[in-house]
Amino acid sequence: MEPVERAIRWILLCGIALSVALMAAGLALSVARGAGLPRGVVPLAELPRGLAALRPAAYLSLGLIVLIGTPFVRVAGSLVVFVRERDRRYVLVTAVVLLVMCLGLALGKA
Repeated sequence: MEPVERAIRWILLCGIALSVALMAAGLALSVARGAGLPRGVVPLAELPRGLAALRPAAYLSLGLIVLIGTPFVRVAGSLVVFVRERDRRYVLVTAVVLLVMCLGLALGKA
């Protein structure tokens, strides 16, 4: 397996595993408290306090953030690998893809 493929595989596996673990923790906390599933997400600024207080919604929200962020980390990881390999064509293409993803995220807030 090529280094790029290994790096991408590792990033995707870790991101998905972390996301699933966080969401499973949120579900377990929710079941343990007998409160049912949370009805909303926790704002990013309140996430650290929610995690410290063992709020199920905070763990579910962080799991979703990790799941959504995994493709960004994957593309950024690919960019690093291509820079190391000095493959200018793929550096340019990957940088444009990452820029488009970031713009989509930034413009999606409006």
